[in-house]
Amino acid sequence: MPSIRPSPSASLITRITCPSFRVPLIPTTGTLPHRSHTRTRSVSTKAYNLNRPGNKARNGVVGGIIVGAIGFSYLYFTDTRSAIHRYQVVPLLRWLYSGDDIPTEAGGKGPGAEKAHEVGLKALRVLYDLGFGLRERGTHEYLESGELGVELFGHNLKTPLAISAGLDKHAECIDPLFNISPAISLLEIGCITPLPQDGNPKPRMFRLPTSNSIINRYGFNSVGADTAAVRLRSRVRRYALKHGLTEREVLDSTEIPASLWPNRLLAVQIGKNKATAETDMEAVKRDYITCVEKLGRYADILVVNVSSPNTPGLRSLQKRESLQELLTAVVLTAQKADRKVKPKVVVKVSPDSDGVEDIKDVSAAIKFAGVTGVIVANTTVKRPLNVLASPQVSEEEKRVFHKEIGGLSGPILLPKMLELVEGYSKELGENAVVFASGGITSGQDVQEARKRGAKIVMGYTGMVYDGVGFFGRIAGEIKRIVDGGK
Repeated sequence: MPSIRPSPSASLITRITCPSFRVPLIPTTGTLPHRSHTRTRSVSTKAYNLNRPGNKARNGVVGGIIVGAIGFSYLYFTDTRSAIHRYQVVPLLRWLYSGDDIPTEAGGKGPGAEKAHEVGLKALRVLYDLGFGLRERGTHEYLESGELGVELFGHNLKTPLAISAGLDKHAECIDPLFNISPAISLLEIGCITPLPQDGNPKPRMFRLPTSNSIINRYGFNSVGADTAAVRLRSRVRRYALKHGLTEREVLDSTEIPASLWPNRLLAVQIGKNKATAETDMEAVKRDYITCVEKLGRYADILVVNVSSPNTPGLRSLQKRESLQELLTAVVLTAQKADRKVKPKVVVKVSPDSDGVEDIKDVSAAIKFAGVTGVIVANTTVKRPLNVLASPQVSEEEKRVFHKEIGGLSGPILLPKMLELVEGYSKELGENAVVFASGGITSGQDVQEARKRGAKIVMGYTGMVYDGVGFFGRIAGEIKRIVDGGK
């Protein structure tokens, strides 16, 4: 019988379509006596193709593109100068949180402006803690300009720009906020009260986006001085550990500011509890003194808030006798703060106390008590009708403007702020530093406030509408102005 042979063509097809490689087996302990054996391990066509030189090059290019895209996205999204933060993130947050901060199950419209504020701060904090903190990348030419530099309370600040209180009310986002731009020379946190309190019922924050304004009636919602002190002390301890120092050495240093950032300062705003009657001056003083005793060691500046319109009776403390008594008590307590460089005391006043006698009375109290500065000014309870001047104003904005009580902030405050800055600068002279706060939206606004006598210019609402790149943009505009428009 003839023997059957394998088909040559089949063998050829197998060799072409299924290439294989002989891989010698590693001998085991049970070696065969007659001869060594080898086996063949088939490698799939896919694996074979991936190992071809041409495909290796292509895969390398694709991988490089992917890695490059990830790297570019990281650099772009974490750069506060990126347009996405101003033109996409801010409108997106406003759209996502367009309710009234009352849960839908309670008959409300769901998360609103206050929730957007909380989410934004939490995002900043989480990204910073993970090592992806938002920051202003690139060169910062404005830092080299002597025209922007400011000497304040013995510290050489690179710019006159500061964040007003209200953005970080509870001392939980200090480092992430300083990190977003070197243009921020001072951060004011608070307001912090002696005891925790919820503040006013929600809703209590309202947007007027057509005029880039906000109405709020928070009412000093606060975690309390004890919790704030724990958070501030934790910062000091982390800093000490990182730099091989003790907590005591940090507090006793004349080179390390309370902000823990070189050439930058931390201000802590303090206020009384709502339950403390403004007519009981001993109780009022006790509230502020308690805050100073617990928070003073962690602050470069202590801000005495007697001007919020959202705490009943608080503004009555701006009367000369009451203010003089309160500020004197705060200054004396601050001088005993448990740190080498004692915190300076600044008072924040109302834009609605704008008469000549009001300015004279507050200035007299400041000089008598030895207060080192005044912040001009807080939010206003007035409702200037030009907020509604644009034909694009919505019916909801009109309702909020006319119906919702609280303090109004935004560009509309700029003229009044400039007027008061000039008034206080003339009245105080060299006795106290004037801080401008209210209505700032551009470098030109900052320069105008400085011409009127302000040494530091503060912003908050502008950042809400402009995004995290607000202060870097403002600093760049100031630099171009002082350079003659170059």
